Amino acid sequence: MPADAPTTPSASRSLLRFLPWLGTLVILGAAAWFLRHYLASMSWHDIKAAWTRLPPSRIAGSIACTCVSFTVLAAFDVLAVRSAVPGRVPVWLAAFAGVVSNAMSNTLGFPALTGGAVRYRIYTAVGLTAGDIARIVWLAGMGVALGFVVVTTGALVWEPSIAHGWGRFPGVALVLFLVVGLAWLARKPRSVTIWRWTLIFPSAPVAGTQLLMGAVEMTAAISAFYILLPPESAPPFVDFLPIYVAAVLAGVVSHVPGGLGVFETIMIASFPPEARPDLLTALVCYRLCYGLLPLAVSLLSLGVFEFRRRAGPVSSTAGNDE
Repeated sequence: MPADAPTTPSASRSLLRFLPWLGTLVILGAAAWFLRHYLASMSWHDIKAAWTRLPPSRIAGSIACTCVSFTVLAAFDVLAVRSAVPGRVPVWLAAFAGVVSNAMSNTLGFPALTGGAVRYRIYTAVGLTAGDIARIVWLAGMGVALGFVVVTTGALVWEPSIAHGWGRFPGVALVLFLVVGLAWLARKPRSVTIWRWTLIFPSAPVAGTQLLMGAVEMTAAISAFYILLPPESAPPFVDFLPIYVAAVLAGVVSHVPGGLGVFETIMIASFPPEARPDLLTALVCYRLCYGLLPLAVSLLSLGVFEFRRRAGPVSSTAGNDE
């Protein structure tokens, strides 16, 4: 009817905004159902025994790998700042923003939203604009994404058993993609416009540095989990790589905070039943070492930063960026 026509577009837009949240709830419900199914097949005695078999040395190793991973994540922000706004942000502040934003987004999910909001709060303290911060977020996020690509490429070329002999074909294709991408970036500064958004890509040397850094960061993050698995239950590292990457990406795509439940479901489903008590123990410890521990430290550090910010302006002299 004519009277109802003006409300139809608005109702359609409201429905479209609601659909992603509905999808997230469906995925979370499915993950909870599968987790309940898998956990029901485990006995409390087996889980308790798995806890007693986890030595402190492996927990310490996981924490050490977490420190390496977050050090590189901090370096991504330092590199992004030097590329996007050279000389305007102290190194310590860029590193601080990288650690805190990634600790928040890893646990809370929605990396673009949570990580971007934290970076906005920190970088505006030295006078950066929203446009400056958007470029930093894009460049730092590109480094993390390249880490996923490099690790996946290496795993496929290395030929994990899950690929059934076909891994080298997509692996070589990804190698060619990376080589062509670097050659494309080497010719001149590149940018791509999508609708009203213009994406500015880094130079070839910066992208090459991000590739190397991404490989180190992802390897450290994966090792923070892998080291918690007992040798008798752990698959070869090259076979574990695609499982971990798939679980992380599924958690990101699901928009479930921190991929909670989705990450665990894929991990547990990928292991044989006899190895699942040890895996569940490793999952809990990994969440504590790589998730909650950095989050707790970051929240405390952010509180100190806010207190000092209220006490006086944050120094942004160029000399601190050297």
